[in-house]
Amino acid sequence: MQLNDKMKEGASHVGALLSAATCALLAATPALANDAGDKAWRIDAGVMHYSENDRITVNEAKTGLRYQINEDVGVGVRYGYDAVSGSSPTGAVKVQSKSGASGSSYLARFEAKRQSVGLDFDTLLPTGSRLTLNGDHSTQETYESTGVGATIAHDFNNRNTTLVAGMGYSVDTVQPKAGLHYGMGWVSEGKVWKKDDQKEQLDLQVGLTQILTPTTLAQVNFVHSRAAGYMSNPYKIISVVNAMTGSTGDYDSLYEYRPRERDINTFHTQINQAIGNSVVYLSYRYFQDDWDIKAHTFEIKLRQPLTNSLYIQPSVRYYEQSAASFYRSMLTNVEAANLPKYASADYRLAKLNTLSLGIKLGYKFSFGGELAARAVYIKQDGDERPGDAVGIQRAEGVFPELRARFIDLSFTMPF
Repeated sequence: MQLNDKMKEGASHVGALLSAATCALLAATPALANDAGDKAWRIDAGVMHYSENDRITVNEAKTGLRYQINEDVGVGVRYGYDAVSGSSPTGAVKVQSKSGASGSSYLARFEAKRQSVGLDFDTLLPTGSRLTLNGDHSTQETYESTGVGATIAHDFNNRNTTLVAGMGYSVDTVQPKAGLHYGMGWVSEGKVWKKDDQKEQLDLQVGLTQILTPTTLAQVNFVHSRAAGYMSNPYKIISVVNAMTGSTGDYDSLYEYRPRERDINTFHTQINQAIGNSVVYLSYRYFQDDWDIKAHTFEIKLRQPLTNSLYIQPSVRYYEQSAASFYRSMLTNVEAANLPKYASADYRLAKLNTLSLGIKLGYKFSFGGELAARAVYIKQDGDERPGDAVGIQRAEGVFPELRARFIDLSFTMPF
């Protein structure tokens, strides 16, 4: 997962709620099930630290309280707080020939603090299906997100097969202090289009889990998402350079502009295989949207017991994606005379690949709780010399490579 100045703005999308609920249901574990005998309450707490080399730092604390009302019904509440600070690539080219016009900086500093709350409800229906409802709301000074979601899971075939269907809806509002500027407008002019705007997203999901053998579990999951509204990043710009030399000179920069509609299809499959006391998790995810981004994610995890209570879980994850059709690392002064309708130099829309290496150490208490620590190293690279880079920009490279570290500590206790 990439973490940057917009990471927390999308963290509460109901698509994430649907995915979390589905994973729990596909694993044949009710989302709010009580796993500690007759103890009705459970508390979950965690802290996270994420840092990039000379760029972003994120610190997060989260907690949740769940109550199993009876064998069939459970409720939960969640709260999270995180602080993000540091520098983020603006989309401007790395090599600045002159100071140029205002707003041409390669990196921009920022700070953001976000709070989030969530509610969960889980019940067994008369039909034997399990219904899970989620609600989530997060807010920070310049961004707000609200989402709701629902999933239904039904077991059949002697509980060897589980079918899951889900739906989610979210509304995000972006409201920068300086307002929203006209897309593809000149930065030096700073013309404000409006003070805020919204994006709506609908997620539809279907999943299936199948016990193949006493030691093998297979899962498949498909999500279709439809988003409409403001999807540009108000903090990202595009450099204009000389078509021959690549020099920024005194050329002005432009605000990016992205399409206001997006259709996304995501397919995920996973095999859980027990080998003795160990469990191997193999997963593949395919992502495709009408912005022409296609992405593949491969992950393998091995859960290896060290003692009856202690386990270790190393993981390897590889991700690669193609560039969006309107991604441009820069625009030339010739192109600036007849601007394209859409363009963005946000590196997250570029062709890139990410390798993540992780290790998790967990300890299961006799009373049913668990303490776990996880560390992940992330290495992301992209096309340093795309076809639209010219002159000195092509020679120096344009992609802002990323090296990051992620540390997570979590604790669960029933009572």
